[in-house]
Amino acid sequence: MGRFRRSVLWAALLAILLLTGLSIYSAFLGPERAQAFFNSLPLAVYWFALIALLAVGIVVFRRLLRVPALLLMHLGSILVVLGAMWGSNSGHALAKRLLGIDKIPEGQMAILEGTQENRVFVTDSNSTRELPFFVRLRDFRMEYYQPGQLSVRSETGQSGRVPAEAGQTVSLDEGRVAVTIRRVFQNFRMDLQGDERVAYDLPGGSNPALEVAIEKPGEPPARRYVFERAPGHENPNDSVRLSYFRAVRDYISELEIVQNGKVVAAKHIEVNHPLHYGGYHLYQHSYGQDKLGEYTVLMVVSDSGLNLVHSGYAMLLAGVFWHFWGRRILVALQGRRTTAGEVAG
Repeated sequence: MGRFRRSVLWAALLAILLLTGLSIYSAFLGPERAQAFFNSLPLAVYWFALIALLAVGIVVFRRLLRVPALLLMHLGSILVVLGAMWGSNSGHALAKRLLGIDKIPEGQMAILEGTQENRVFVTDSNSTRELPFFVRLRDFRMEYYQPGQLSVRSETGQSGRVPAEAGQTVSLDEGRVAVTIRRVFQNFRMDLQGDERVAYDLPGGSNPALEVAIEKPGEPPARRYVFERAPGHENPNDSVRLSYFRAVRDYISELEIVQNGKVVAAKHIEVNHPLHYGGYHLYQHSYGQDKLGEYTVLMVVSDSGLNLVHSGYAMLLAGVFWHFWGRRILVALQGRRTTAGEVAG
């Protein structure tokens, strides 16, 4: 029995070292290749062997049954691995075969503003499947860090950059070229009023632009407009190249879940803040624009096995906390109570 225990202990140690090495290796593969690697057949055998080792350890080493913290850590590890396996593509196929649960493991869906969609392009497949509900995109927008940046490059190759705020100036070529920001537009529009063109901000849209003045010695200031979304829109006769850039801070999609013709859920989703409904998480993945308008691209991910993973991590953390700190805190509190009782006596 002693030899068997040592064999189990050494096998578990080797399995943990192997897992460490595999984790380091997968970090260089990228997310998609790493996911395929950990879901491959050899790794599936490894996961089953790891679960078996943890379960055998609980039976063989009776001390684990007498020490709740150690038992929680082992059971938590088993639940984490089981949850990850149940949420894999093979786990979804097994759930369909055994339980009749036919869920989409992972995919993407594109939705135009003002429309609803339930078709999902399944990852690692050329097929399209349908969700049991519709997702409606009420609005998509991007939020930016303020202010943006104006970049200036002269014909001699010198360049400079300033915050996109009125009054900021870039001086190049030892002061022979000066570019000053006059106005900042959120939604640039221009109309003809009499014989003069007038630029103004129109509420309710988005066409970011800057009005700048280019000054050179012996020449009157030249007025130019720099557009964020049309960087090539400039005077070809200018010797100064201008560009306007704003860094995106967040992508936001206003979603509604429609089932049986009724809105049953709604949320403004952002990166890492998904909407969860009907056994799926809807993540903000990408966006685009075509002749029909702006659209959002959502990542649809099944939540199968996720509760097992969360429960396992909770048990694991509780066991680690109790093993290293909880008992010491309890002993310290009991010692204080004993001392207080003696003093009172």
